[in-house]
Amino acid sequence: MLRFLSKRLYRKENRQQTNSGRRHGQDQVKSGSNSNPKSGQDPIIYDQKFKNIRLSKNIQDNIANIKDSMNNNFDIKVKEFKLGSWDIYGVVIYVESLANEDLILKHVVSPLMLCSSPEAERGDVILFNDIKDSMVVADYVKEVETLDEILFAIMSGDTFLCIQGYQKGFIISSKQYVGRQIGEPILEPSVRGSQEAFSEILKNNIGLIRKRIRDPNLAIETHRIGRRSEMEVLIVYLRDVTNQDVVNEATRRITALDVDSILCAAELGLYITDDPNSIFPLYQITERPDRAVRGIMEGRVAILMEGGTDALLVPVTMPILLQSADDYYENWFVASVLRLIRYGGMLVSAFLPAIFIALTTFHPGMLPLKLVLTVTGARGGVPFPGILEAILLLGFLELLQEASIRLSRVIGQTVSIVGGLVIGQAAVQAGLVGPIMIIIIGLTAIGAFAFTDYSLGLATRILRIPFMILSASLGIFGLSMGMLLLLIYVASLESFGVRYIRPLSPYRIKDIKETVIKGKDLARKERPTFLYTANGNRQSPKGKKGES
Repeated sequence: MLRFLSKRLYRKENRQQTNSGRRHGQDQVKSGSNSNPKSGQDPIIYDQKFKNIRLSKNIQDNIANIKDSMNNNFDIKVKEFKLGSWDIYGVVIYVESLANEDLILKHVVSPLMLCSSPEAERGDVILFNDIKDSMVVADYVKEVETLDEILFAIMSGDTFLCIQGYQKGFIISSKQYVGRQIGEPILEPSVRGSQEAFSEILKNNIGLIRKRIRDPNLAIETHRIGRRSEMEVLIVYLRDVTNQDVVNEATRRITALDVDSILCAAELGLYITDDPNSIFPLYQITERPDRAVRGIMEGRVAILMEGGTDALLVPVTMPILLQSADDYYENWFVASVLRLIRYGGMLVSAFLPAIFIALTTFHPGMLPLKLVLTVTGARGGVPFPGILEAILLLGFLELLQEASIRLSRVIGQTVSIVGGLVIGQAAVQAGLVGPIMIIIIGLTAIGAFAFTDYSLGLATRILRIPFMILSASLGIFGLSMGMLLLLIYVASLESFGVRYIRPLSPYRIKDIKETVIKGKDLARKERPTFLYTANGNRQSPKGKKGES
């Protein structure tokens, strides 16, 4: 008994010590971290102890401090050298995997080793200024004095230059990030549109946007998020078109984040969305520069992130998510028909299995007699009820889609063919499922493939099971009540102050022509009013220069 009590007392003391240690660590984090760095401010390092450490006049002390602060990692390169004929030594420090070593050696180290400046003999200050103004060739050179600035620059791919005898040094641009070059879009293919896609290199992504928008009003704001990752985030918009309230709200949400790391725009969207619990995407993710540019021209805000291959567009509505890049390269009538087909595909993907279950289970009298007999004959010998049969097939379909996505492209198509044809046919012949249900599930899958937005397709896939349960329980009445509740829920959603079902409600014929269907190109004179843009004119009344 005493042994048992002593063990309990020991465990209780350990838990108290552990909890107090956790609280102490959390207090240190809260008091020592600041996660709201803004553009133009000093970079914030998670551990604030580096902020008050200043450089020494001895370069060996500086080298030791920097390497110790970065755990003496093997890829931290240090090169000491002598400046010209003077008895003065310097050192460059950089990360081998992030910096361009050829640029550092050719445009920083070599000029300083071969330097010759008669003005350098006048004094130390002039020598230091000569290094910055005439001896180093780089995109930018910045003077620094504190260790936090130096560490952040080195970890970002820049180079630190320190000269013996000075309590300040230089940050020299030398970034060389490794990433894919501009390729083709994977999730958003186009028949006639651009075949360029964003890559992991932020500089290239901005170039893809700038070459399509040659307007001085194009504004690009820079922010950094992540206490440890310090990833760069860009907010891109047209200053004279976009509603400034949307820009301010996007900036507020981004700068208010207090997380260790966010690695891509898609992940960032989950943090700044209006409703994190919504299965419907309240932001638009695109890998196509032309689609991002079109959103910017409409008056929306594009958010790009370092290391990401997507752009995030806000605000967004459901009709916008159902648009395709090819809509703008076809006749207005053809494009409108294609958009309506996508709306049909969304309804088929979400509700077709539920409608089939409701009609065959509760309301067979609503179907023609021959069709009822065909369905009944096809289901003869099937051991499962319709709801369970549909759930099993949908589960197999989702498993097949996940397997096709996760496997390599070489064998992914083979898995789809084997799963869809061989296993499906074998299941019908074995009498486990009926052929009619195979057709229904196949049409449901095809409806989901008509979506241009992957996240919206996932939302409709999630809706299938609840509506099937309502149909199996209450028939058409349950399905109708479920649709009504879904409509109320979707109508309550917002994306950065814009209702998710705009312009369907409130109804406005001009906005319908711009989003739900495609209006004639010469008739598209105004931007969508539900975006509340500062400049609503898209083109002149006649669509031509000089005509009014």
